[in-house]
Amino acid sequence: MRYAKTILLLLLLLTAGCDDRQLDNVLATADSLVTVSADSALHYLEAHAWLKGDGSRSQRMRYELLRATAQNKAYVDFTTDSVMKQVADYYDHHGTANEQLQAHYLLGCVYRDLGDAPRAIECYLDAVEKADTTAEDCDYKVLGRVYSQMANMYHRQLLLNNEIKARKQATHYSYIARDTLRGINDYKMMAGVYILLNKVDSAEIILKESINNYLKLCENQQALQTSTMLMHIYEKQPSRQQELGDLINKYDEDCCLFDSLHDLPPSKRQYFYHKAKYLENCQQYDSAEYYYRKIYRTGMSHVQKDPMYRGLLSVFQKKHQADSIAKYAALFAEANDSSIAIKDRELTAQMTATYNYSLYQKEALKEEQRAHQWKVRVIVLVIIIVASFLVVAYWNHMYKLNRRKVVAMFNATLSERNQLQKELENLKDRNYAAVIEQKENKIKELNQSIDIYATIYQQVKAKDHLADFERSDIVRQFAQMAEFRKGMPLPGKREWKRLVTEFSKHLPSAYAMMTRKETALSELQLHVCILLLLDYDEGVIATLREAKPQTVNSAKVRANQKLFQTKDSASLKDNLCGLLSQ
Repeated sequence: MRYAKTILLLLLLLTAGCDDRQLDNVLATADSLVTVSADSALHYLEAHAWLKGDGSRSQRMRYELLRATAQNKAYVDFTTDSVMKQVADYYDHHGTANEQLQAHYLLGCVYRDLGDAPRAIECYLDAVEKADTTAEDCDYKVLGRVYSQMANMYHRQLLLNNEIKARKQATHYSYIARDTLRGINDYKMMAGVYILLNKVDSAEIILKESINNYLKLCENQQALQTSTMLMHIYEKQPSRQQELGDLINKYDEDCCLFDSLHDLPPSKRQYFYHKAKYLENCQQYDSAEYYYRKIYRTGMSHVQKDPMYRGLLSVFQKKHQADSIAKYAALFAEANDSSIAIKDRELTAQMTATYNYSLYQKEALKEEQRAHQWKVRVIVLVIIIVASFLVVAYWNHMYKLNRRKVVAMFNATLSERNQLQKELENLKDRNYAAVIEQKENKIKELNQSIDIYATIYQQVKAKDHLADFERSDIVRQFAQMAEFRKGMPLPGKREWKRLVTEFSKHLPSAYAMMTRKETALSELQLHVCILLLLDYDEGVIATLREAKPQTVNSAKVRANQKLFQTKDSASLKDNLCGLLSQ
């Protein structure tokens, strides 16, 4: 502390008599000092508070941000939120992502000290939203502390699952910032949560890993203090007494907190309970009684005496000392009743504070936005469906119109050819060679046109038959099954048989080709061909047939080879379409 005052005096002398940039120099000095000595930085800023009145708004806000940072690091409680609310609002409009992160983090710490847990958590969540983790200069160290403080608030509100999530994030970002000790500490704190959740196996894994990490950093005392949490786990398991004894012996030998009387500071006296419990389990009742009594310190509340009385009562019960049992049973009951009463009051207050209305409002706003997005998507989908329906209707109309034209032209050409054939016969009878030749040539041209129109007409008829087949009930049923909705079964033998029967009825020529003796397809090959004509892809066919995609592909190759003497799978669908038009 003497050195800190000396440093502060030197800084005051250096900054005395500065020009208009004096406040900037003060802020720069305080910024570098706050990372070294928060107490010195706080005293330094308070000594120069008189400069703040003549500074610009940005300088005043910077001053308050640095002052709050130093105050928080020096463990000086905040008493009002008015200044930090202004600072957070200013940096929301004029600051960088890191400044916004720091401002909202400190505002959360203000509400933490004021006992307003919901607002504290809200500010920590705002701070997380302000952080830009995609930026190279993101202050991961502060972000890790935000999650650590958030976890502490969740712990006070008994929101244990939320605490675990926050601890994991705190550990993650502390490691990224290379703030390793804080990362290990946050990771270790998760063990306590798992103990409360009665997941002692997970807690033990975390504690052992934390102890190893402390030892790697040569933080032996931290490792020893962490081992007391392992003692808490082992003392309840009779099979782990040897491990418990080893931990206690190591703590006794290496812990630097023991004084000359082998006493510990008040905050560390829980260790005596673990040691007493171990001795009690080893039936060393006098020693256990001694260490249970060492838990006591002047000014202890009834709640703090609870483990001491519980331990003493257990020892005297095993020693069968009736007077002591009666005495400590009453004391334990009194302490336990006080503990329960206080816990009930705290639990009621904590659960009341759990209702973070601002957070719920944010969630409600997000839900409203999501609902609006879904409405927009539904409207767009309806427009697409209507447009698709209109396009299909127009295409169907044009298809029918073109089909009527093809039929009309076919019939007209056929009629004209028949007429010319009659005339040709008459001309042959009369030996009109030139006219006969002309008519024969004309007939050839008409025959070519008839062949073309016949081909088109056959294709149109094939499409009509295929369309009729597609509109059949069994095909529609297959379309529903191909959507693979939950609860929708795959087709069975009965459905496959109905599909083949319907196909043979609407497309008899194609069916005959597929089933005649020379080119007869297997059942799988026949099913694959029918589904290909219905425009199913290979993956869907494999699922409907409950077969592997390779099996379906092999079936396509074999069917193509049998029907069209082509040994590949890709051309099968086109060949089948050509088969329909024959």
